[in-house]
Amino acid sequence: METQVTTSVSVTYDSAGNATYSSIPQAITVPVTRQTRLGALLRPPRRKTVPLPVGEKIIFWLCPFLAIALYLGSLTFGSDFFSHLLPDNSSVGRILLVIFSACGLSIGLPVLLGVLAHRVFFRQSNKHRRELQKQEMERWQDLVRQWEQFCYCHRCDCVFSANTGERAAPAQIQQLYRQ
Repeated sequence: METQVTTSVSVTYDSAGNATYSSIPQAITVPVTRQTRLGALLRPPRRKTVPLPVGEKIIFWLCPFLAIALYLGSLTFGSDFFSHLLPDNSSVGRILLVIFSACGLSIGLPVLLGVLAHRVFFRQSNKHRRELQKQEMERWQDLVRQWEQFCYCHRCDCVFSANTGERAAPAQIQQLYRQ
């Protein structure tokens, strides 16, 4: 918690109409979050993320571009297609063009491509990724359980493990983790 001092100004008028200004300091206590260097060294272990396969990232980045290309293509070429099916000057053709291009082509096809790529083409890599995520979660939970047993002694400026009795400087806290 930190105290901030602000001033508020009040104006009072006497019987002649002259203004008198007075400032009143106000102390407000606000929560402040800061981290010391020692706190950064002694923080709990972080969980690593397992990234998507490169091929899947490429497809997910290409899907929006494909959607835009299909939408623009249907706007330019779709009007010719619908004009041959419907009578001239038909507003129905324009409405159908907007519905098909907006809903069907520009959204449905890229989404279908993305889902198929995720489910079919990258099935093995997604299975492997899920296994890696599970292993990482178990590793992280084990490290957190170990971290909870660490104690810091401010007199010695060291961290020691309550389970093993080993000690290390805060900068070398990684040495205390059992592998």
